[in-house]
Amino acid sequence: MNKEEQYAIKVTDMERRILIKALTLLKEKQIKEDKNYDFIDDLIIKSCDAVPIKRKRAYEER
Repeated sequence: MNKEEQYAIKVTDMERRILIKALTLLKEKQIKEDKNYDFIDDLIIKSCDAVPIKRKRAYEER
């Protein structure tokens, strides 16, 4: 059984919002052209649900 490769990208909060907005605009375009947009919904949900990465501290707390 072949598993699909998964990718992770690091983006700032602003970049994440831009991606979500761009996906929303693409979804609206697909709807107007009467095309399938289910995969775009999945990407929007994954982007909205993405958990922030916790930063490692440069020093140890004592």
